[in-house]
Amino acid sequence: MNDWCPVTEKALGFPWLFLFWRLLMDKKIEYSTISEQIELLRSKDLIIDDVDFASEQLKQFGYYNIINSYKAPYQKDSDGKKVFIPGTSFKQIFSLFTFDHTLRNAIMSSMLALEEHIKAAAAEVLSQSFGTDQNNYLAWKNFRDRRRSQERFGLKGTLEKLQKDLLSDKNPIKYYRETYGIVPPWILFKGSYFSTVVNFVRLFKEPQKKYFVKLLYNCSDELCANKDVKTLLFDTLSICLEYRNLAAHGGRVYNYTPNAEVRLDDISSVIPLDSSLSDLYSWHGLCLLLNLLDIFPYKEPRDIIDRALTSELNRHLDLYERDLDFLGEVLNLNIFTESDDCILIEGKEYPIKTRKQSGIPGMFIVDAPEELREMWETIPVDAPPDN
Repeated sequence: MNDWCPVTEKALGFPWLFLFWRLLMDKKIEYSTISEQIELLRSKDLIIDDVDFASEQLKQFGYYNIINSYKAPYQKDSDGKKVFIPGTSFKQIFSLFTFDHTLRNAIMSSMLALEEHIKAAAAEVLSQSFGTDQNNYLAWKNFRDRRRSQERFGLKGTLEKLQKDLLSDKNPIKYYRETYGIVPPWILFKGSYFSTVVNFVRLFKEPQKKYFVKLLYNCSDELCANKDVKTLLFDTLSICLEYRNLAAHGGRVYNYTPNAEVRLDDISSVIPLDSSLSDLYSWHGLCLLLNLLDIFPYKEPRDIIDRALTSELNRHLDLYERDLDFLGEVLNLNIFTESDDCILIEGKEYPIKTRKQSGIPGMFIVDAPEELREMWETIPVDAPPDN
């Protein structure tokens, strides 16, 4: 057996590389108590006005999950070191953590709803085209054998996974197999991974693929046959699958940019499907996911995320309004905050609403009654009115 050989300057070949390696080796990761973590954060000028609250959250979720994952928007460089922006508190960082945690759960719930919908559509295509017997609807001849860099994503690997799912000892697959001798596709897919089904529908031949597109987009036969519309659908599913896996593994979602992209040859060809697609290449991150989901006639996956996002934005920005522009930028969304107000003119109160928009620092939009508008020249419109 070979002995372990320590890294030497000669072994690495370059003196600077050896020094870099030594620096890494000298940087230790050590255990610290909750109290020590609190003191470390305070030494970096983070406001902790409720030690019991901070201690409880650090104990429950961990320093890395709260601080390391969500501190970046609240830090700046100072003498080569990262320090917290003055006024930043533990509660503000924890509020962003909560925002993302809630959003992640909503994305997971949304993707489960979408998964059920996709599986139902795929099962409809298979059973309508080939019947309910697995020996027919899983026949090799019914699909395209796409050559992929990884065999498991090709037809052979995909059919092997589905054949393995057929042998499940869990109901309802086991019940149908033993009772009827067949497992219809809508039953089989209950035991299949979402990723397996998404990859499987990519291998459909053109008639089945067109029917699948029609079920998902409810569009004309002409659009269903359009190459870019089909690309849009399957790239959308890839992006959804990426968000699903990220959420399932506890990843940070609010500022995530998926690796998968929508790659169209001619964007104008998909605009008849939905006019908003003219802005497709300006969407990124969560904005991309929401808008792609909104194209589906089945709105529940999109609405689940939208409800959580609206609720959490209201909660967080009510506490930390200075995050308006930052969140608007990373979410790629125009975010408005409204507040009821009033203005006093010559002893009379006029009700108004003031609204801020992300991306326009210092700008207020004022909604006022008609009577007040007639006197508008006496009222500054570029600043919030004094009460």
